[in-house]
Amino acid sequence: MIRLILWRMLQEEIRLNTSFASGKGFYSFPILVLISGILAVTFTDEMIADMGYFEYLEVLHISLMFYGVFAGSLAFFGNEFLERIFGYLGLIIGLPTTQPITQRKMTLLYFIKEFIFYTCFTLLPAFLGGLVGAYLNDVDLLSLAKFGFSLAFSFLMGLSFAYLISSLYRISWKTSVLGGLTTVIIYAFSVQDIAITYSLEWYLNDDIIFLFYSALTIFLISITATLLVTDYYEQGPIRTIGYNDRLKEDIKTFSWAQKYSNPTIISKERIDLQRSKTGTKMFFSFAFPLGILTFMNWFIDKGLPIQIDFNTIFYAVMVGFFGTMIYSWLNTIDSPTFYSTLPVTVSDVVRARLVLFFTITWWIPLLFLTIIAYMSKEINLLPIGIIVMITVGMYIVNYTAWATGLRTNSALFDAVVFLKFFVVSVPPMIAMTLLSLAISYSISTVLIALSLICGILALFSIFFYNRIEVKWNNETFD
Repeated sequence: MIRLILWRMLQEEIRLNTSFASGKGFYSFPILVLISGILAVTFTDEMIADMGYFEYLEVLHISLMFYGVFAGSLAFFGNEFLERIFGYLGLIIGLPTTQPITQRKMTLLYFIKEFIFYTCFTLLPAFLGGLVGAYLNDVDLLSLAKFGFSLAFSFLMGLSFAYLISSLYRISWKTSVLGGLTTVIIYAFSVQDIAITYSLEWYLNDDIIFLFYSALTIFLISITATLLVTDYYEQGPIRTIGYNDRLKEDIKTFSWAQKYSNPTIISKERIDLQRSKTGTKMFFSFAFPLGILTFMNWFIDKGLPIQIDFNTIFYAVMVGFFGTMIYSWLNTIDSPTFYSTLPVTVSDVVRARLVLFFTITWWIPLLFLTIIAYMSKEINLLPIGIIVMITVGMYIVNYTAWATGLRTNSALFDAVVFLKFFVVSVPPMIAMTLLSLAISYSISTVLIALSLICGILALFSIFFYNRIEVKWNNETFD
């Protein structure tokens, strides 16, 4: 029975992704990952020469941990939105409501399914690409296989941590914050005198005890997360009074946005945002990876003999980029299919959600960046950081809206869409990141270069925004 449920969950995952993205694009995504694995091994010597051998391995493990956290967050926090959008299809995660199986067991199986899916869909293709790259570049295949195995443990560590946070969040958001911080602090102190992960320490020293520690940590985190799951379903209070008045008030509030979108649609989306309690999830999905990145930066700087000069401008680039996560949450509030019965186009809704994104959520990245500047004692860099953050955010989000419409999360699994997104987003981010790291050497030159890049990105933002009407006006909501 368990194997059958896991198999059906995997089939469901593929069905959901191919229903959003094209089947051809979805199945070609692993090929893109495989090519990335070949390139990663090919350029390993250059990266090690620039960063150092140990530092480069740690960066890879940290990246896999973050990938696990991101994948887990998308799965566990986004699940209730999938239920809301596809509830009429009866998702397997909802079986406990009608079948004699506990929510605890079903959630654990869902966690296992996520690991199997991402292993087959991304980790395994990347590993095969690495083997091909190792063969072409005369790299020891056995050593690479061992390192790939250690990376899988780091990914599973991040995935289990996201599982724990989601279980704590079902209790309360305060519990999730406290539990998450406690877990991170305990883990940081446990690896203070070794590599950033137990599995990396096993790879470096060939001591099997560290692999056992890694497996034990993953087991304890995932079991704790499972035990915290109950069959209780949170029922939000149903408000039957006040929405009509709120709608009229919000229409007046957004009357200034008539030239960009329909104020009525913006107001409706604004009310839905509050009704669905998505705002809290948006905040934590945005702040969580950046908070972990900040903590890792602090930990590496204070606890390890590595000097990485991340500053406010670097974080401004990251904050602007992660704005995509907030926009993607706006596309998971409700199924947009009911718009099919109204005189509304897809481009109208896309524009409305962009207006909502820029007017309602602006304080989240601004607050985070201000805190970082204060903690780093770089208030002098805050103004240029805000400009960089706004420019990068507008550029990335406008392109995302133009390229993916109302189906951001799944559309990025289309290999063609993702490749375009990568080409559009990564080069300017790399350029701005390098400039941020060089600001201490020639601040005037860096500021001029940043201003030039910001100006170019702003022009592209306007271009992408103006093209939304052309691309999505004739599309359907189904």
